[in-house]
Amino acid sequence: LSIVVEREEKIRKHVARAYWEVKAMFAAQAGEYEGKWFDPKWKKNPDDAELRADRLWNEADAQAIAQACRGKPASVSEEAKPSTQSSPGLYDLTTLQREANSRFGFSAKTTLSIAQALYEKHKVLTYPRTDSRALPEDYLPTVKTTLGALEADRGYGPFARQILGKDWVRPNKRVFDNAKVSDHFAIIPTLQPPKSLSEIEAKLYDMVVKRFIAVFYPSAEFQLTTRVSTVKAAGQEHRFQTNGKVLVNPGWLAVYGKEAQDDDANLVAVAPGEQVKASDVDVVALKTKPPARYTEATLLSAMEGAGKLIDDDELREAMQEKGLGTPATRA
Repeated sequence: LSIVVEREEKIRKHVARAYWEVKAMFAAQAGEYEGKWFDPKWKKNPDDAELRADRLWNEADAQAIAQACRGKPASVSEEAKPSTQSSPGLYDLTTLQREANSRFGFSAKTTLSIAQALYEKHKVLTYPRTDSRALPEDYLPTVKTTLGALEADRGYGPFARQILGKDWVRPNKRVFDNAKVSDHFAIIPTLQPPKSLSEIEAKLYDMVVKRFIAVFYPSAEFQLTTRVSTVKAAGQEHRFQTNGKVLVNPGWLAVYGKEAQDDDANLVAVAPGEQVKASDVDVVALKTKPPARYTEATLLSAMEGAGKLIDDDELREAMQEKGLGTPATRA
């Protein structure tokens, strides 16, 4: 309750502040791309979280930058580096509830009810009331057997066969770790094939199976590009940043049908030494926003780390008032 109240107080106390961004379309030989003005000398201010490198707090300054850059040539520098992304870990109940709420709008109660039915009635999932996201270290043979059972499924079969064929199920502390297993291990599919699942049961089962399969796949590989377009005007340099992310190897994302990069990940190529032109420069007027109210998904995340939000002195006083000793003695 205190978490929700604190967020609500921040929302009510928030005073919107006007700010401006400057965005430019740059014309290159291969096409156009967008860049956003930023201040390379900007440094984070711990006392004001609303300050950003790409925000201007005076409209006249923003308009002056736009006017100075409009129609002017720009030099381009790029930094490209490879990046990898591992698959998310296996589901515990809270993670499953959070993602089911984000994807399908299921409440935490609904997700638990569905998972319980998949466990008790259909017997296609392991015990759902768990806070563990790992499996026991002696569970490798069971995992291989489970993947073998999934081979018969038309949707999951190709992925299960690839995992087994390439021997990707190996001892890995990220998946198999006794220290991370409490009373129950992570939620995974059983050997029982699903039959007569309702639509919502099928959705939740699909989430668990795909996560189970994806965790054994290699990381997704990306090429990250940061492009800075510099316009020199009236003795000043104005810099605009463009970010590109290209999926080189889908890895575990293939399980979710992401074999190729998204259309919006494409970044028009610029030849070495090529000058581009700021063909169109606009000033965008915006206002700061208060933090968003909690959804079930974000509240579940906040509750996982709720202890970090409690002041030790406040907790100590509250426990002493109720005759519960202190946090240290209770621990």
